Order: sequence, then structure tokens, then C-alpha cells
Amino acid sequence: MHVTSRFIGRASSVNRYFPALVFLVTSAIGLALTWFVYQATEANTIARFERIAGDAVNRVTLRVEKHVSLLVATRALFEATGGIVGNNSFRGFVDGLGIEGQYDGVQGIGFAKAVRTGSERFEEANLRANGGIEIKIWPDTDQRVRTPIVLLEPDNLRNHAALGYDMFSEPRRRAAMMQAATTGEARASAPLELVQEITSRKQAGFLVFLPFADDYLSPPESLGTELSVGGFVFAPFRAGDLHEAALASQPTLPVYVETFDITDGDEEPLYRSSGSSIPLVSQIYSVDREVDLLGRQWLFRITATPAFSRSYGSIIAFVVGSVSLLLALTLAIAARSQQRAAEVSRRLQGVLEKNLEDKDLMLNEMKHRIKNALSRVLAISRQTAANSGSLAAYSESFSARLEAMSAAQDLLTRGRGQSVDLRELLEKELQQIFGQIVENDRISGVPVRLNERGTQALGLTFHELATNALKYGGIGDSGGDLSVEWNFVGAGDERRLDILWSETSNRTVSEPATVGFGSRLIQASIESELGGTIDRKFSESGMSVRISIPEKSLV
Repeated sequence: MHVTSRFIGRASSVNRYFPALVFLVTSAIGLALTWFVYQATEANTIARFERIAGDAVNRVTLRVEKHVSLLVATRALFEATGGIVGNNSFRGFVDGLGIEGQYDGVQGIGFAKAVRTGSERFEEANLRANGGIEIKIWPDTDQRVRTPIVLLEPDNLRNHAALGYDMFSEPRRRAAMMQAATTGEARASAPLELVQEITSRKQAGFLVFLPFADDYLSPPESLGTELSVGGFVFAPFRAGDLHEAALASQPTLPVYVETFDITDGDEEPLYRSSGSSIPLVSQIYSVDREVDLLGRQWLFRITATPAFSRSYGSIIAFVVGSVSLLLALTLAIAARSQQRAAEVSRRLQGVLEKNLEDKDLMLNEMKHRIKNALSRVLAISRQTAANSGSLAAYSESFSARLEAMSAAQDLLTRGRGQSVDLRELLEKELQQIFGQIVENDRISGVPVRLNERGTQALGLTFHELATNALKYGGIGDSGGDLSVEWNFVGAGDERRLDILWSETSNRTVSEPATVGFGSRLIQASIESELGGTIDRKFSESGMSVRISIPEKSLV
């Protein structure tokens, strides 16, 4: 027995924690699944971001290559004319390219002629005579070769400020021109400040050079190996304008872009997106892309902005996690419900056992009720015998009263879980006491349905009032009269049932000196059971009783 009790105790302890165990296990499985879904979603998001980053890089590099195509077309112009292009002809050609409307980022298209140092004035006069080009070559230099800008369109303040500038005198421009002359292909310079930057709002820039070789423009042999071409078609770029024009095309990319020239080992900045104070989404969403662009190594650092965060969402992972937790909670509740059902079953068994114990009490109460009923029958019998002139009259009256008593008891029984009509209850009680002498037109009122409590309380009240009316009011005599009226008064929560019981007697009626059991029973039924009030008034000709009960106590 001791071992069995210990086993039951351990089983009870396990059962107590079983719902929590179900919740934890199911939640763990659900969270693991959520983690796998999140990882898959995150990998897909990173791949999507890398595609966007690649798109951003391609937009910039393709735009540069598109501009290089303008240089190729311009070189073809020089090749077609034998290197002799006047100022007006060049302007008309560049205007036809529509640089200002379609090629944002490039400042223009120009030509730099290779000349020998010391022949500057001769070249200036020659350009003025043959092409109508008014320039002055600058600045001074110690180089053996000079490459002044002799043509640059479109003609605006920025480009006009660059005319005559010797680009070979500056190391970064010179290095790019030497590479272009050596390879014969377009080459970009390192980051630098353009001569066109004449305002306070300056940007980093770079130039792209495409060599042009022609017998007419080929430099004399005295130039040596410094430069082996006759000149350069070139394009100056403002890096900021270039990037913004490329990145502004639709759809807008939710990225923050930084571009560096890393050819010489350092990260020389070319461009940085505006709004640098915008908080970055995460370093996870950041990639570096290196691009070989016209002989230079460019590094693009692409980082996600909050706009990418809005377009990204681990909704699936959130849904999976939520459903998993909901499932875990549901299973835990189900397990707990099973436990409670078992507990209810055990309690029900206890209730059944208690009902068996209460059976004897109910039987004793039934005996008591039967005794009371028999006493009541005997009282009715004696009252009927006292007022009957013959055995036949006695039998008829006595049978009628027994039937009324049975009907009233039946009404009270039906009141359990059902409703009883007030008028029917009153008539049955009056018939039980007075027989058939009560006229129905003396009983009037609105239809009222009573609940169980109202039926029992008013049944007892009507019985006691009718009994007292028979005993003391002489209502059963030829000179007595009884009327009962009722109606609802008030509205809402204040709505009450008002019952007026009026007795008119041929006897002298006076208020009793003491309160009998019947009066106390009426008071308990109306006030205690139903929360109502009762008011008795006595006069020489009879008595009236006004009963007022809240409607909510009756229905």
C-alpha cells in the first residue's frame, strides 16, 4: 500500500507539469522551424540585396562606357577631317550629341593638341588663323610636351575657364594620357579637381582620354618618347553628377553608395551618397565590388538604407513562429482541459456519493410534506363539513377543494425551470379555499409570467391571504366580497408589479393585536424572497393589502 501511494503521488506530480512540458516541447520545435525559415528568408534577402548592389554598380559603369562612346564618335570626326576641325564645326557636332540633356555627369567633349614646349605662341597663332580658335596656353611647365585644351564644348562658363589649360603639366592627367597613348585605348585619370570647378560647390572629378594619331597632327621627332600621338579627345566628369544621374533612374535603388579609386593602394574618395546621417540597416547588408574601369580600379561600397528595410520583411518566419507558439499554447490548453475533465469526473463521483447521502434527508423531508398535506386535507375536510348541509354537498365541495389543492401543487411543480401565469396561480389558490364562489370578473390584471421563485412566494402569499379572508373577513359568507387587481408601474430597472388585494366584509374587521405566523410567512415571502414591500390597511368594512414587487424578481 505504501509503494502504491508513492507511485500515485509521483504520477500526480508528472500530470501536474504535463501541460507545461507539452508547451515547451512544441514551442522548441516551432522555434527551430522558425529559425530555419528565418535563415532561408535572410539568405534570400542577402541575395536580393547583392543583386540590387550589382545593379547600382552597373548603372554607374555603363554610364561611363556610354560616355566613352561619345569620345569614339568624336575621334571619328577628327579622323574623317584629317585632324582639321574648326571651332564652329566642333560646336555643331557636339550640340548634335545632346550632351546636356542626355549625358548628365560629363562636363563636355574636348580636344587637347600635342605641341612642343617653346612653340606655344606659334601654335596659338596657327589655331587662330586656321580654326578661329582664340586660346592662351597655360600654365608654365618644365615638360618637353604640352597638351593644351583647344576645343571644349558645350560653350559655358565652366568649360570656357578650361580652354588653353595644359593638361600634360599636371601629373595625374599626364599619367592617364601616357597610358592612353601607349595602349591606344581610352583611359581614365585618378581622382582630381577639374579646372571647371570655378564655384564654391566643388566635386571630385576625373577625365577620360582617347588618343588620336594623324600624320598632320603627329608631333615632331624632337618630342621623343614622351608622347607619340597628335592629341587627345577627352571628356571631363564630375563624379557626383555622374553617380546621381545613374542612380536616379527608375526604379530607385534603396542603397547608400560610396565609390573609391584604389588603383594606387589608397581609397581615394570619388563619391558618397547624400544623407550620410541616415542610419544603416545592418552591416550584413553591405558589399564591396571592385571594377576595372578604363585602366583604373574602382571600389564600390554598397550599403542598404532604411528603404531596403521597408521592402524587406521576415513575414513568413514571423507567421511560422506565431503559429508555432499558438499551436503549443493550444496543445497545452488541451492537455490542461483533459486534466480538468478528469478532475471534474472525480468530483462528479463525489457528488453522486453525496447525493446518495442526501437521499435519506429527502425522504424524511417528503414524509414531513406528506404529513403537512394530510393535515391540510383534514382541515379542509373539517371546514367543508362545518359548512355543508348534507353529505352530498360535503362530498362535492370537498372533492372540488382537493382538486384545487392538487392543481395549485401542480402549478408550483411546473414552476421549476418553467414559468407560471399569475392569474392561473391566483385562481387555483382561491378555488382551493373558497370553492367556486369567486367570480372571475373580480380578478383582473395584465398577463404576468412568474419564475420558480415568484411562483412559490406568491402561491404561499395568496394561500395565506385567502385563508385569513375566509377565517376573519367572512369572504365565504354571502355578505363578503373579494377583488384582486394587478398591473406594472414604472419603467426600466424601476419597473414593479403592483398587486391590490381588497376585502369587503359584513363583519366588523379590526387590526389584530399580534402578528401571526401567516403574516410573518407573507412578509418573508414578499420582502425576503422577492425584495418587495407589503402594506396592510384595515377599515370597518374590510381590509386591503398592497403588494409591490420588482419585475426582475419575478421573471
